[in-house]
Amino acid sequence: MCETRYPNVIGTVVTTIPADELSELAKHVLAFEHERARHDRTKEAEIRVEFDMSPARYYQVLNRVIDSPAALAYDPQLVGRLQRLRHARTSARAARSFVAPAAASATGTEEER
Repeated sequence: MCETRYPNVIGTVVTTIPADELSELAKHVLAFEHERARHDRTKEAEIRVEFDMSPARYYQVLNRVIDSPAALAYDPQLVGRLQRLRHARTSARAARSFVAPAAASATGTEEER
C-alpha cells in the first residue's frame, strides 16, 4: 500500500476521526475548502498537488470530515455550508428523470391515439 503524508490516510483506507479532535488532514481539508469554494479544473489540479490524492478520493475524505461532529465544532459555518451543498446535489440527482426525451414523446403520442 502507498502511504501519503497524512497519518490517518493509508492507501485507500481512511481511519475514523475521533469526535473530540480533528486530524491534521481534516483541518487541512477544511482550510482548503474555505479558501477554494468553487469546484473547477484548477481546483482538481491543486487537490492532486496539495494532498497527493485524486479528486475523487479527496471528496470521499471531505464527505467523511464534514460528517464529523468535531468538524462541525471546529468550523460550523463552513461545515454547514458544505453539508447543505451536498444535500442539494443529492436531492437534485434524486429528482432527475431518467426517461429519454424521445421515449417520453413516443409514449405521449400512443396515449393520444
